[in-house]
Parts: sequence; C-alpha cells; structure tokens
Amino acid sequence: MLTYVSKLTSAGQLTIPKEIRRRLGLKASSRVVLDEVGDVILPRRFEADEETLRFLRKKLRKTGLTRARVNEIVERQQKELWEVNAKHLHRRRHHPQRIDLRQK
Repeated sequence: MLTYVSKLTSAGQLTIPKEIRRRLGLKASSRVVLDEVGDVILPRRFEADEETLRFLRKKLRKTGLTRARVNEIVERQQKELWEVNAKHLHRRRHHPQRIDLRQK
C-alpha cells in the first residue's frame, strides 16, 4: 500500500496523484465516485462513463451525424447518467439501511 498526500484547495478540490490516476485509468474529463467508509474516502472511477460512450458510438456510427454532434449527445448523456447515479449515491448516504447486529 502506498500513501500520498494532497492539499485541499479553498474551492474544495483535491489533486489525485499521477500514479493513482494512471492505475485507475482517469483522464482530465473522467468522473470519480467518492465512497465514504467511516472516516475514509475511497475514490473510484465512474464505470458507466466508458460504457455509455461505447454504447452511443456504436448506435450513432451509422446515422451520418457529425463527430461534433455525436460528442454533444455523448456529453449530454454522460451528464444525465452522472446526475442519476449521483442522486442514487446521495440517497444511499443520507438514508442508509439499518442492519440489526444484535445476536439472536
């Protein structure tokens, strides 16, 4: 296990070290999900990004649309998917399921 230290900016931004970005396959426009586990934050790549992009490229390849229009549609779909998933993650975080750990 490696440990990296990053400084949080006044805007709440955090730099992910290059080696971690490389291992996670993150690029400049990549989305990242932050999972909160106790007092630990676990970053992970937002997987649906690439799946959505592949799906749309495959479907739109034969339509005759320009690359610019396809990119516009892909970006809109990615944003919508991100918002749906972000809402789901927010709900899970603020309304966790209760688990009874008492011995029976």
